[in-house]
Amino acid sequence: MWCGRFAAAGLLTGITACTSVRSVPPAIYLEDHAPPVVWVTYYANNTVVPVAEPEVKRDTLRGLLQGARVKIPLSEIRTVEAKVPNRTGTVLLAVGVGAGVVATMYFAFISGGTNKPGVDCTGDEVTKHPDEHPECEL
Repeated sequence: MWCGRFAAAGLLTGITACTSVRSVPPAIYLEDHAPPVVWVTYYANNTVVPVAEPEVKRDTLRGLLQGARVKIPLSEIRTVEAKVPNRTGTVLLAVGVGAGVVATMYFAFISGGTNKPGVDCTGDEVTKHPDEHPECEL
């Protein structure tokens, strides 16, 4: 049961760790990366709106707002935010997953070595004379 929860939490963490929403310079970022959507914050009232298919032409951000074409002068925009790669989060995710795999393998190895605490069932004597070591029966 806990494995399913762990896997779901890992997947959710993985999805969010690889990207994050950050403020970007619209003219440069949109031309180089062409994100599908950006979030625009207006100077006048701090309203945030999602703009799909954004592009900058001259001094205007153009795109789709709720399916309608919009033109927003850059002078009216406080910030433009877009999903950008989050390298730190991705590295931390990879390290965490790796540590989890190593820990799982380590504990599986330790728990599989003996049937009872304090009993070593891995020696040649046990293999050669199993009748003399009933504590190591499966």
